Amino acid sequence: MMVNGQWSIVNGESLINAVLLNRKTLSVFFCLLALSIPTLTFSQSASAALDRDKILLGEQVTLQFNLNNLNPLTTYVSTWPAPGDTMNHVEIVKRNDIDTVNVNGLNSYEQKFTLTGFDSGRWQLGPFNFVLQDKTTGKQINLSTQPLYLTVLPVDVSSLNDYHPIKDVIEVNTTFNWLPVIIVATLLIAGVVIFIVLKKRKKRPTPEPEIVLKGTPFERAVEKLRELQDQPLNSVAEKRKFHSDVDIICRQYFEEMLHVKALQATTSELFSRMNVYMQDQHLRSKMRQLFDLHASVKFAKYMPDAEESRAALKETIACLGSIEGYVQQSTQNADRLVPKY
Repeated sequence: MMVNGQWSIVNGESLINAVLLNRKTLSVFFCLLALSIPTLTFSQSASAALDRDKILLGEQVTLQFNLNNLNPLTTYVSTWPAPGDTMNHVEIVKRNDIDTVNVNGLNSYEQKFTLTGFDSGRWQLGPFNFVLQDKTTGKQINLSTQPLYLTVLPVDVSSLNDYHPIKDVIEVNTTFNWLPVIIVATLLIAGVVIFIVLKKRKKRPTPEPEIVLKGTPFERAVEKLRELQDQPLNSVAEKRKFHSDVDIICRQYFEEMLHVKALQATTSELFSRMNVYMQDQHLRSKMRQLFDLHASVKFAKYMPDAEESRAALKETIACLGSIEGYVQQSTQNADRLVPKY
């Protein structure tokens, strides 16, 4: 304070103590504030979403999977959901690859599917399950998405009532014109005469012996598949030939037994034609996985070990047996429906 033009310090010691006390108080305050701030943690989350929940018959909709906040140093994706080509009356037209984005050391994964539907109704999709596994402890974490619902609406044809107008009855001339019949008959007789004359002039070729196949198409296919069980699978070339032979034997069975053009068809074309013979979704999905495995090995996209290849051969024989059972049952049902005379 100022006294007679000069400054004097009053209670200087008290002022210093107050400043020190304030500094300690501020330090304690900031420590408590730091402790009160919660530590930021990121937990893994999985989701599935449709870009819209209603479509018309034949329209397309996008299904998207998302898996977020995965630390690749400690955890990896053990199981990623892989829906089949058909999910509850909804078909998968296209499936994209899984995209990965790394932000601040955490991975986020995304996959998109293009869906369509040809059966009207409200169909449930999912829930879809993701399985994560800890790299150190091996502990697994299951993440499930909420089920989705897609409504497929029939096409509105109310505006097409007059698209094909009713026409009047057309009177037909009942007088029969015999001239075209006479001309056609004359040409046929002349053609038959010419054919007989030419046939007599030509020497008949020696008929080739008819090849008689033993057993049914299923028995021949199973016999060929079992002959492959002892085939060595030590090199890449041997594995590629093994899976190629299994693929060809199955396609030959489909052509002989079901009269389906299978040898030149792609996998997608083949299974679109085989839906009537593989109405069981589990059987259709299993058979499709086996064909995809054979194709991956043939084109060197994937190379399994010998045990996996032989296991695929056993599953192929079992699937062909199931298809044969469906075919025989369908034949028996058809025979019962035909009246006997």
